[in-house]
Amino acid sequence: MNDPNATPFERTRVRRPSRFRSQKGMASFAVLLFAMVSVLILVANFKLNYAVSATSDAYDTFSSQVVEKNGIAQAVKESILAIGETAISNSSNSLRQEIQNRISSMSWGSGVTVSIDPGTPVPNVPANSFFPMGIPPSGSQPNYFTPSAFTRPVAGMGGLFTSLCVLGPVADLGTLTVAFDRASSASPQDNQTYVVNANLFSVPLTNVDVVAYGLPISGSIPTSPPSVPPGFFGPDVSCLVTTSKNPANDPTAYPDLFASSGAEKLPYEYRNEVSFSWNAYEYLWSPAYQDALIGTAAAASAIYNFSSPPDPSDPIPGVTPTGNSITVDCSAVTGSILAVVDPTGIGSVTITGSPASGQPFVLLVRNTSGVPTPVTFTGGNNRPIIFYFVHAAVQFNGDPQIEGALFLDPNTTASGNVTWFGHLSFYGPSSPLGSLGITMADSAAVKAALAPLAPHVLLVSTNSTR
Repeated sequence: MNDPNATPFERTRVRRPSRFRSQKGMASFAVLLFAMVSVLILVANFKLNYAVSATSDAYDTFSSQVVEKNGIAQAVKESILAIGETAISNSSNSLRQEIQNRISSMSWGSGVTVSIDPGTPVPNVPANSFFPMGIPPSGSQPNYFTPSAFTRPVAGMGGLFTSLCVLGPVADLGTLTVAFDRASSASPQDNQTYVVNANLFSVPLTNVDVVAYGLPISGSIPTSPPSVPPGFFGPDVSCLVTTSKNPANDPTAYPDLFASSGAEKLPYEYRNEVSFSWNAYEYLWSPAYQDALIGTAAAASAIYNFSSPPDPSDPIPGVTPTGNSITVDCSAVTGSILAVVDPTGIGSVTITGSPASGQPFVLLVRNTSGVPTPVTFTGGNNRPIIFYFVHAAVQFNGDPQIEGALFLDPNTTASGNVTWFGHLSFYGPSSPLGSLGITMADSAAVKAALAPLAPHVLLVSTNSTR
């Protein structure tokens, strides 16, 4: 303690140790505070790093599961198409077996297994019936956001899918639902149930106004869209061509659009377009479909064979023969189909249109020889007709106006001038538009009239949830 009797100098010297102890205490407190702050910073940094790591792991898991469920949705779609696609061959397996075959060959993450949920039944693929093998289901013009008479809203089913569905009447075949169990031995907390919903629609080929088709099996694929003459497209005319180019020749092409050998490969977003503009036409010109048309016509006594003409005492309505030529009066044809076959290439056909509307029918002219059958159109036609021409030389006289669908096989040529209301299909790699002066016009009424007799394509849109 300080001595009250000490001199000021002495008192000062006595007080100095007390001030030093106070400063020393403050320094110790500062060191302690710094240490505490450092510890808090280290703890916060640890928690931040842990949170970043956990978030990264969670993101990796989420990303892996997104890839998984999208892959499963694709497997379900391909399984449905394997069974029900409009193509030259279909699988006889059940949908469960087709899906199982695909997911068993897919690669999953370490310790991850994906299997069809045993407690959820796998439905059957509904039939995509169309003429002449069956009666197509009732269809209507679909809407984006509201139901129509026979369809659900199509919004959200994929842009390329809906673009094909909204062009005319389609049939809604319903939704198929398949559940999958996803198990992870390394992370049981990440076990999931994936649910795939597949939306199925039956779409007439005639809904698209113009199709430049490809034949990936029996022919080739268009490498570019066809050249279109001025005035070809009328208002609201739709067109479809699915091309493929060697990216070495076209730097703007996607590499996976081209396969130098083996099966053609496309980005999967174009799968419905391939169904529509490639595979359906392989089936359309196959013996299976062509023979089915001829068989239906023969059963109705509506087939004219140039090599063995029918008895003149039993004429075919609408057909007038003169030697090796016949005239088809479209206004006088009865029934749903008329077939003309020319196995040796000796015949010729003149088609006069119907001035009045009437029930639609199919007219097939099929030549299986080396010499094309001449087919000449004279006059307009207001009766919706589906024309199939196989190895024919088609000529339009007088610039007529015709309603219907015009299907030209790869060996058919066409020339002259015509205004066509309805549908046109031609082989993309050998376009007839250089010699055919045609103006296409969209007609909702013609599409609706042709739908019951037109080939239908099964289109599938899938989505997966977890």
